[in-house]
Amino acid sequence: MRGRAPTRPLVPPQAGPWDLAAESRMGGLVSRALEVLEVNRGVLNALPDGILVADRRGRIVFCSKQLEVLSGYQEAELLGRPLEALVPPRLQQNHEQHRARYHQTGMPVRAMGSGLKIYLLSKGGKEIPVDIALAPLGAGDNSLVLAAVRDATQRTRVEQELRESRERFQLLLDGVQDYAIFMVDPAGRVASWNSGAERIKGYAAEEILGQPISVFYTPEDVRRRLPERALRVAADKGRFQTEGWRLRKDGSRFWAEVVITSLRDPGGSLRGFSKITRDATERKRANDRTAAITEIAQALLAGSSSEAVLQLVARRARELVDAAFAVLAVPDAVTGELHTAAVDGKDMEDAADVRSLDSESELAVSVPVVAEGRSLGVLRVANRAGGTALGAADRQVVELCASQAAVAIEYGRARDELRRLDLMEERERIGRELHDGVIQSLFAVGMNLQAAAMRTGDPELEQRIDGSVVEIDRAIRDLRNYIFGLRPGILADRQLAQALQKLAADAERESGVTVVTHIDASVAAQLASRAADVVQLLREMLSNVTRHAGATTCRVTLSEEQDLALLEVDDDGRGFDPKDGHGGGQGLRNLRERTASLGGSLALESEADQGTTVRIRIPL
Repeated sequence: MRGRAPTRPLVPPQAGPWDLAAESRMGGLVSRALEVLEVNRGVLNALPDGILVADRRGRIVFCSKQLEVLSGYQEAELLGRPLEALVPPRLQQNHEQHRARYHQTGMPVRAMGSGLKIYLLSKGGKEIPVDIALAPLGAGDNSLVLAAVRDATQRTRVEQELRESRERFQLLLDGVQDYAIFMVDPAGRVASWNSGAERIKGYAAEEILGQPISVFYTPEDVRRRLPERALRVAADKGRFQTEGWRLRKDGSRFWAEVVITSLRDPGGSLRGFSKITRDATERKRANDRTAAITEIAQALLAGSSSEAVLQLVARRARELVDAAFAVLAVPDAVTGELHTAAVDGKDMEDAADVRSLDSESELAVSVPVVAEGRSLGVLRVANRAGGTALGAADRQVVELCASQAAVAIEYGRARDELRRLDLMEERERIGRELHDGVIQSLFAVGMNLQAAAMRTGDPELEQRIDGSVVEIDRAIRDLRNYIFGLRPGILADRQLAQALQKLAADAERESGVTVVTHIDASVAAQLASRAADVVQLLREMLSNVTRHAGATTCRVTLSEEQDLALLEVDDDGRGFDPKDGHGGGQGLRNLRERTASLGGSLALESEADQGTTVRIRIPL
């Protein structure tokens, strides 16, 4: 149509504010602009957007076919009418103000998507959401404004659905109170927040959005660059899961279960991370309490000393409430005054001051150690000034540890009493009486008989006397077996390896000394014919350990060494210097004699405060 004259008038032949005379006064520039629009009407009609042109007074002078379709008006119905005819009544006043401001600012070009909510009023009275782009045609008082109008119904509906979906999703997240669920941008900054996160971590959304996730980590973890490593692993592997201490806004710690998942767009680009955190402090505390109780009970059952168990109680009490130190004090047996039995933590010299055990503050908890109404001591845990306050839950934990301390103290006392009444002490007394009395008498009788046999000239009588001496030696040997605590029948229905293990287990049960065995069954089988002697050797060795060594642990080994059976017993007792003549005694002589009777050898190694090792080698 370029170059052709207009086929119809540009304005309707009607009276009113818009007429030919008025159009002629608009000037040649406007006329030429309208002529260009008319010439290009075919092109403008083919555009997907509706085209609308208005003069400076806001009167419509041109509209395209698409605008007719969108508005429901024919062009002839719109020409000369104000733009506000296409604006809903509730928005007309604002539109006039916007139009005036647009002209005042020099009629700049405005692209679509300006963020304004604009509605077009159709001929049928329907409000249609639209996007509008503006551009000036000409300048000055005779300028026109071209508007490209696009139906935004679909976009608005999609945006509304997306907004409602986001709102529903946020309602879902806010309804989850037990989990902190939030988004993190690729740089590690908090990008969203839910009410569960506010409850667990203590931050309001306006306080935390845009902040780095490192604010949730302890200073130690920040120094180790744990926040960066967690995001890096999640980005590389798609997911990162861990547990650890995290910080709330008020600085308090909680044990967190954390899952971080990377979020990528369809093209694979990293858009951020989702992070889910659960406060698992109570679960961890329950597990830690169970583990601590189990550990203390195992230490008691393993025969650990009362001192070691009380030290364990103090350490676990401090760790369970995350305190700076713990001190456990017991009364002196003579004066009744408290003295430190165990202390754990930093600045232990100050913590060991028992004068502060009765004082209470928000930083300290003191709990009496009581058994059957009797006071056995005091357990105290505390933080330094400026540290975390200890509450009711912490007191419950300390009370639990105090009850374990009471069990340890009572158990230690009972074990000491049992040891004083131990059967091995009674056996030692009986053995001493047998050794100093009956055996010496029998030994003298045997010596006299041997002397008589040497003087007699009667071979038959000499043979009978020698037989009597053999019987006396057998009786002496049997009595020595009783001295060493031999119980008849230990080998009955048992192999030697089983008998040695049973002997070690009995010694552990009766003495409280932990006895570990390493028995080579094949070596034990080769000693089957000498099983009774081997049992006696081990019994005497264990008797020396339990009665004299003051040991807490002992190891029994039967192994092969260059065609020899090696029976070894070593302990961690007080030891002695073999050169000073102490530590030999009847027991060691008995061991040497029995070893010699088997054709073997005995070696002893000992040093003061370094324990004792006895090795017996027997030919196989």
